Amino acid sequence: MNPMRPREDQFVGALMGCAVGDALGAPLEGRTREAIAEVADLTTEFRPHERKTSRRPAGQITDDTQLTVAIAKSMVDSGGVDGAAIAAEFVKLWETGEIVGQGGVADRAVKRLIAGVPWGEAALADDLAWNGAAMRVSPIGLWNFDDAEQLARDATTSSIVTHQHPLAIAGAIATATAVAHASTTASIVTADFLRSTSQSIAEQSPEFAAHILALGDWLTLDETAALEAIVSASGQQPHPKGFGISVQVEATVLASLYAFLKHPNDYCATVEWAIRAGGDVDTTAAIAGAICGAHHGVGAIPDHLVASVKDSAEIQNLGARLFAARFPPGG
Repeated sequence: MNPMRPREDQFVGALMGCAVGDALGAPLEGRTREAIAEVADLTTEFRPHERKTSRRPAGQITDDTQLTVAIAKSMVDSGGVDGAAIAAEFVKLWETGEIVGQGGVADRAVKRLIAGVPWGEAALADDLAWNGAAMRVSPIGLWNFDDAEQLARDATTSSIVTHQHPLAIAGAIATATAVAHASTTASIVTADFLRSTSQSIAEQSPEFAAHILALGDWLTLDETAALEAIVSASGQQPHPKGFGISVQVEATVLASLYAFLKHPNDYCATVEWAIRAGGDVDTTAAIAGAICGAHHGVGAIPDHLVASVKDSAEIQNLGARLFAARFPPGG
């Protein structure tokens, strides 16, 4: 990996990039690409998050951000990645009822944690290959910006708290690697970015790694063809009412990387593309937003969105604390 040290504003930018992308996407989660095409101004302001049984205010974050924050908190307190500490932070979110929109795989694992199952055994290896571990891993990419082997170990540890499926773990490693690369590279070179991300999982999941490399070719296609290539490669089942990226981890990670590479110098354009793809849009926007925020820093995100996302001050402060824990003054 490039040894250039990330800045504090990039640590803050990754966390805030995740939160803003999540909050912009959440009100449209589950809608098809065709339906979202009719919606204007996707990244101008936050929208209320309305469901049949609930209504959440504009700027509400979901589990994508909450679990990212939980991992970052555990790292600040532990001085690194500790599975038991991560599990404890997750349990707090469930026991207090704060968790919003949790996925089924994570929900099953955390309920087993609450029942007393050890953190390394609560997730089941034969559970689904969903995207819950990949969406929350950006703090680990920042922390291990200069150590690919430690990054892979830490991303694995953070994943298996809730997601034991090999593809879920591979997706977390690839996403953390993308964040690390973005945070240590002044200008994104697509081939280099894809090569480092692909290599991080080449032994664990050669097919997934090959699909990441193929994004270089898919970027030259029109967007419809590129999206079709992403879902076809990942084996995602067609959406019954139109097009959308599912919660399946490979499709999610490929779409998120594509969104960033399509608009690497424009945070709002990155997030808008992720949302317009349809499907699990809060997660694709959160991942793509975290990568873009890690690359440019928090200054790339519109000030009014930073200020009005839920828990803004806490998230910004946490990013600064995570940076200080990784790079202690005088250390």
